[in-house]
Amino acid sequence: MNKTMKINLSIIAVVALLMYAINQMKGDDTNSTQSSDAKTEQTSTSSSKEETSQSSQEVKNDGKDYTEVSNTEFASHLTTEINNQLSASGYQVTVKPVGNNVIYLYVPQDVKYNSNSEIQKIADSLYSIKESTFSNWAIDNGYDLGFTNSPDLYIKSEDDTTLAEESGIVNKSMKVKVNN
Repeated sequence: MNKTMKINLSIIAVVALLMYAINQMKGDDTNSTQSSDAKTEQTSTSSSKEETSQSSQEVKNDGKDYTEVSNTEFASHLTTEINNQLSASGYQVTVKPVGNNVIYLYVPQDVKYNSNSEIQKIADSLYSIKESTFSNWAIDNGYDLGFTNSPDLYIKSEDDTTLAEESGIVNKSMKVKVNN
């Protein structure tokens, strides 16, 4: 027999011995405490029912619905937040809500002429600010983050050219839409 075959047989033998030993220990416990097992079985059944009812309670949306009004309020808050962070640079942005799940963030026209890598960096930074601002704002305003997603972000220049947009379902990120 070759070496790997011997090792495999040894592993199988050890696993078989362990399974035999475990079954023997279980057999000894069931013979000596049969009435105890019946109680344990009932307890585990009732506790699993409690867990089921608890988990169905956890699925409930405890927050407000995110509506067009909510999106408008968040857009206003985001405009203030970003402009406060950009105040030293001299840049200003405008955020406009679109429906209840999209926001357009307008940047100065000259950003449109930056390289794609610079636009990507700007888009990633603005996306990060939007996500963290939304999380804090939503909690402060009574929204359940388990049921409320932040609105999709579109970054546009002043002439309404889309420079970047949020993409993805699970792993969201910003995708540059211009080719400079």
